[in-house]
Amino acid sequence: MSVCVFWPIGQIRRFVNISNFLHVPKGRLSHRALCALVLAVLFSAVLQTDRVVAQPAEASISVTLPGSLVDSHPYGLVSDPKSSLGYCAIAGDVTPFGEAVPDYANFVVAELDLHTLEVIRTFEVGYYPTEMQLLGQGLYVTCSNDSNLYRIDLPSGVVDSFPMTDSTGNAVGFLSGLNADSSGNIVVGSNGGNFDGSDENILVFDPVGEVITQRIEVAGSITRFMVRNGELIVPLGYPDNDFTAAPRVVWIDLVSGSVVGSLNFDVDTADFPGPSDIEDLGDGSAVVSVYGGSSEVFHIDLDQKSLIQTLPMGGGDLTQAALQSLGGGVFLVSDLLAGWIRKVDSLTGETSDFGSGLSLPVDMVLKSGRLFVSEQGIESVSVYSIPGSFIRGDSNMDRTIDVSDPVTLLEYLFVGGDLSCQDAGDVNDDGLLDIADAVNVLEYLFSDGVAPGFPFPVGGADLEPDSLDCAHSS
Repeated sequence: MSVCVFWPIGQIRRFVNISNFLHVPKGRLSHRALCALVLAVLFSAVLQTDRVVAQPAEASISVTLPGSLVDSHPYGLVSDPKSSLGYCAIAGDVTPFGEAVPDYANFVVAELDLHTLEVIRTFEVGYYPTEMQLLGQGLYVTCSNDSNLYRIDLPSGVVDSFPMTDSTGNAVGFLSGLNADSSGNIVVGSNGGNFDGSDENILVFDPVGEVITQRIEVAGSITRFMVRNGELIVPLGYPDNDFTAAPRVVWIDLVSGSVVGSLNFDVDTADFPGPSDIEDLGDGSAVVSVYGGSSEVFHIDLDQKSLIQTLPMGGGDLTQAALQSLGGGVFLVSDLLAGWIRKVDSLTGETSDFGSGLSLPVDMVLKSGRLFVSEQGIESVSVYSIPGSFIRGDSNMDRTIDVSDPVTLLEYLFVGGDLSCQDAGDVNDDGLLDIADAVNVLEYLFSDGVAPGFPFPVGGADLEPDSLDCAHSS
């Protein structure tokens, strides 16, 4: 016998006008819908049940490689804008000078599902893979201990390699940054300066003809760079191969290979500082992080080729690493050794804590309302919900799924209660808010029903456009 028969139906009808909200004539209330409302009122009013906790805004994806003889420490991250997939370069450890590279470095790229948070496939490339670039159906990879550019054909999983050489035919070492230009070429950077015997530290590779079409001489160390309006925007460490020089940003015309602009940074050079990352803010400006010598992030005007402002991070932490734009002039910055992530508003200069206690956060990428962080000190990728995210089914936005959530939804629907995030209440993701959503949560909690759809149990964004919003979500 159902528990529903023991709850006075008159009290339920006084709680809310059942006939109206179910759109059925009086006396023909469905048993399933009635039980949903009974359970919601009953459990919220008189019972203290164990709560089913939706996984907090933090989760992780293990990238430990079974059988690997070296550590599986992650490095670079990219996400595919056309699917739920992302890719993580598993670099292992830096090889000490004079030691054998295979004893320390790894050589794997892992394909991740950024919605289900699991590893799908792995691919073998060169030792110590760091940077990646998606182009068409290929994923291009550079490796610090290898002079080849790797291409993973994603449909087939086949991996090809292409030697990166200077104009004399010698190998260009210490490959790092990757980007794609407007013609569909892959642009490769080297952070080795002239240690490999050449200052041709930028190579342009035609992936169709599989040939290097251009070599650009830039004296210094290159990690990451931008391609914009026919120019390369390159943060440059040790310019002119001078280890006592402060880093600068240079603008390079892609056609001629000539430097058309330069901007010096005023930092302490005692610790051999070098640029870490550059991030386009989408408003004609970008931010640049520097590793060593500065506790500031540099905000630059991309068109005027000038410094807009320096943004102090506070304290004495000098190892800023990855940058990630959140839109509207707001961005995240990580500090590698201090292990924190901070949110910065470039318009106001306001800085706030986003995450702490991380183990060498070296890279970040956004996907579907989630922030993914590769922590080089551990064998996993950490997952955070970003501002504006929600957990589906968490109607009261307390980051937990329990009986109070269908109660919140029912109160919103029928007695004018508050619902700050409509998307969170749309449990079945049909673009509507109705009693079916409350029923789905209750069945999940008490009847082994189907779990809410994405984003759940970690927060994220709504994948399907609809009329619902989440203006006050966190």
